[in-house]
Amino acid sequence: MREMAVRLFAAEFNSSDYEHREGEEKSSVYVITPLGAKVNRLLVMGVLTEIDSRDTEGGKLYTAQVTDPTGTFRISAGQYQEYASRTLQNIEVPAFVAVVGKARTYSPEEGTVYVSIRAEEVAVVTQEQKDYWIYETCRETARRISAMKAAMDLAPPTAEGIARMGVNRRLAEGAALAAAHYRGTDLAAYRGMVVEALRSIPGIEEATGEADAAVRERSAASPSPGEELTEAEQQLLVIIGELDRSTRGAEWDDIVDAARAKQLAEEQINEAVEGLLDKGMVYEPVLGRMKRI
Repeated sequence: MREMAVRLFAAEFNSSDYEHREGEEKSSVYVITPLGAKVNRLLVMGVLTEIDSRDTEGGKLYTAQVTDPTGTFRISAGQYQEYASRTLQNIEVPAFVAVVGKARTYSPEEGTVYVSIRAEEVAVVTQEQKDYWIYETCRETARRISAMKAAMDLAPPTAEGIARMGVNRRLAEGAALAAAHYRGTDLAAYRGMVVEALRSIPGIEEATGEADAAVRERSAASPSPGEELTEAEQQLLVIIGELDRSTRGAEWDDIVDAARAKQLAEEQINEAVEGLLDKGMVYEPVLGRMKRI
């Protein structure tokens, strides 16, 4: 079965040093990141800044660097990646590109592990496509941060225990593996990485500033008579209002902790927040924070 391509930033991928094989010898191999992403294939976007080539016994090997807001991916493509090699041969740098490829590890000496991407496809993209990838990758990273926090709250962190807290099964498996291997991942640093990546999108600061200004001009609204909220949505709306002590909104982790204290599973929390967003009851002034409207 072809593995799903995971979106993740260079800073998270490059911090990975754990390779995990599931099942027998020929089964899938994953790079497990510090936030618990199980990466066999990945989709990245950024600025192609450098391309080199050299002759090898197997033919021409192309190497390249693609930079996103958090760091640089190392890319390679050889004779078996004909489409990616042909694109790298003809492209001019700098350029916005998308790369789909397989995660690879390399250990030049014991105790040292580097990661790279063996490209399957490389394509030129627009700045708008690249910025949308950044936004979606921020969202996926935030979900992994939440799953890792759940894992770090358990002793021991097991996939079953994390899944019982409402976390997606694949996220739960990765979070359990990461928590056991990396021990003490700095989640605050990754939250900061997400915020900075989001701010790299043109217009984000202006958009969030306008949203904050609009909210300050309105009172904390109650649901209109025609709006029907589920019990979980009602609970989340109260929690967000109580935790919202600044113009930046309530922190997602604090919302989750308060909701869990009210016996809400993570799946219920996520569904309730999505429902409140759809109904226009809350919004995200910045990723990872919620405010009532």
